[in-house]
Amino acid sequence: MKKGLFLISIILLTPAMIYTFTLNTMPASAHTEKTMLEKVGDECAGIAENSVANMTAIVEFQKLEIQGRKFNVMRRCMADHGYFESPKWTAYAKPLAQSNSLNQKISEDEAIENLRRNHMVVFKEMPVQPIYWEYRP
Repeated sequence: MKKGLFLISIILLTPAMIYTFTLNTMPASAHTEKTMLEKVGDECAGIAENSVANMTAIVEFQKLEIQGRKFNVMRRCMADHGYFESPKWTAYAKPLAQSNSLNQKISEDEAIENLRRNHMVVFKEMPVQPIYWEYRP
């Protein structure tokens, strides 16, 4: 009986000790809370994905239409939560879009829209560029 109790206690305590050890050795940034922007952004990204989930594209322009609808839903959802395009990001993106339009031989409007679509799904601050979203209550 004592041998069985000893084995059960070892089986139960070993995973608890491993969990405690790994939790304590993780860096503090690995288990921090998400910011409000990250929470809202994840929620709106899910809503945007669900809004086009049942649509299938057969020809190329339908793919672009689906992508446009998805980003429109994302933009409107973020606006409903008080997040809008940051003027700092716009100032950062204009010269970048101009150089991209020359390199890729596309219009400036298309280049800025491509940058928007890439940056509007980034919800973490980066030191090299301003974040796309700005909270305005």
